[in-house]
Amino acid sequence: MVHLWGSKAREESEISKSALGNCTGGDIAIMLNGEQLDANLVYLGCQMAKGARRKVHLVHVIEVPRTLPLKAVLTQESEKADQMLNSAMEIAERVGCEAVAEVVQARDAGPAIVDEARDHNCALLLIGFVRHSSKSPSELSKTVSYVLANSPCRVWLVQDPVPANSSQSSHTAHAIAQ
Repeated sequence: MVHLWGSKAREESEISKSALGNCTGGDIAIMLNGEQLDANLVYLGCQMAKGARRKVHLVHVIEVPRTLPLKAVLTQESEKADQMLNSAMEIAERVGCEAVAEVVQARDAGPAIVDEARDHNCALLLIGFVRHSSKSPSELSKTVSYVLANSPCRVWLVQDPVPANSSQSSHTAHAIAQ
């Protein structure tokens, strides 16, 4: 028997699995932070998860000020998180991948993200970073630096510059979400 070409489905599955590294198991965690980049990360993560037959964990971390109890109800932040996660779940549903949404309240986002990746036995963590013009191009946020140094799994950091034309990037994210 001679196989000249592999099937497209098998090829996509192999690409998705290679993105996860040497892990034979483990899900994909996607950190949402309210930037336009979130829709791209969710779509990318869901495509990989679907191909590798894994689950996606959509996570948003609300940082609670030290002046408040950790379990304080932060209505505005919670509503924003719900909107983000609902949009992300819609993308996951359209892609056809299994997804779970979660809001975590913590003092610092970095340790909370690492704990989520560890708790869910994730093979890959997708995190977005928008470079702001007021900061040095090489300066990473405290959260991203912590995650890169302490993550128990492979981390894909996707950096996006501040959009020159915010209406254009909004249109692009909206197009991806549909």
